Amino acid sequence: MIASERYEMILNLIKEQGIVKVKDLAKLMNVTETTIRRDCEELEQQGKLIRVHGGAKSTKENKIMSNKDEKDAKDRTEFSEIKDRVCRKAATFVKEGDCIFLDGITTVVPMIKYLKDKNIKIVTNNFLVAEVFQRLNCKGELFYLGGKYIPQYKMTAGPVTISNLSKFNFDYAFLGCAGVDLEHGMSFTTETETMMVKEKAMDQSINKFLLIDSSKLLVKGFYNFSELSKFDVVICNAYDGMDLEELPDNFMIVS
Repeated sequence: MIASERYEMILNLIKEQGIVKVKDLAKLMNVTETTIRRDCEELEQQGKLIRVHGGAKSTKENKIMSNKDEKDAKDRTEFSEIKDRVCRKAATFVKEGDCIFLDGITTVVPMIKYLKDKNIKIVTNNFLVAEVFQRLNCKGELFYLGGKYIPQYKMTAGPVTISNLSKFNFDYAFLGCAGVDLEHGMSFTTETETMMVKEKAMDQSINKFLLIDSSKLLVKGFYNFSELSKFDVVICNAYDGMDLEELPDNFMIVS
């Protein structure tokens, strides 16, 4: 198969599937993965696709996630079954007597139902966490951080929040993000105020966990949050075609 035929097949598959993997393309066309990577490099230079970690995707999906984009994404998936699985796994690490931080992002909210019978201290700037904690009549204690209230995210942020946060020390900080770039090993957020709260929580915690669903992979946010290597564990759900060997060592995949 000559290069032009491979190009056409790659672009057709991307049009159909949205994203394709180098390994699958190489097998389908009976060529090496190196050949496919070179093909993708050429097609990217032509502006016809976007290379991502282990594959390529449509140019139509390439945009920086804005504040509104993230809120819309939250509204669509706020209490999804996938996030529930991620949170159920994360909750298994928490022991009686622990003090934990739960981030302002909605991904962490389902953790509450798996922590409700544990005698722990929960610190959060997430109003949704506080609501669920009260509704489930949880056994532990909740500390809600004051500060500037951001209605679209239902959380507090800013200097007062960070000042309050600095008084606590955590066994675990469970954090979310707007997107993850596996190729460059970076997580993203959509603006600076919540990012500073996340960074402070990481500074105050022994163990740093990032909780994401697979929709966050290959999505870039407006602002760099943290290198993935700075998290002790990144918990993510499995998806069809996921290549576990290509993931960083600190990734924990739940099925």
